[in-house]
Amino acid sequence: MTKEKDNGRNSAQNGERVLRNFILLTLPWLSFQREMLAIAKRGIEDTSHIRPIENLTSREFQALMMILDPTGKWRGLLDQDLEKKIEEAYSKTLPKLVSGSLLFIEAQEALLASMSELLDKLRKNKPDGHADAQSTK
Repeated sequence: MTKEKDNGRNSAQNGERVLRNFILLTLPWLSFQREMLAIAKRGIEDTSHIRPIENLTSREFQALMMILDPTGKWRGLLDQDLEKKIEEAYSKTLPKLVSGSLLFIEAQEALLASMSELLDKLRKNKPDGHADAQSTK
């Protein structure tokens, strides 16, 4: 009977060790994610980065139109100012896209912060609520 209790206790300790090791591997990854989100957020907030993206998408659209309609026959039938209209529509939608991206990044930052806090608390505490001897040093 005591061997069964010892085996159960050992397997529980092994499970705790695996969980703690998993947490130790996860915390740096979460920190990296938070730093990358901060970089992305700064890039979005800096409006000088938006113009190259606008130019890229506009030029990609022009290239796609040249591939799909190399002679310009269909583009001529649609509208003479199609490209200008698309640029105007893009300039109207870009601010909305940016604000949506910022909100999404902020939501991810909040989620990552709470996950990091929770995992750090789990790492520092044993299941019975006593602090780990290493965390108190």
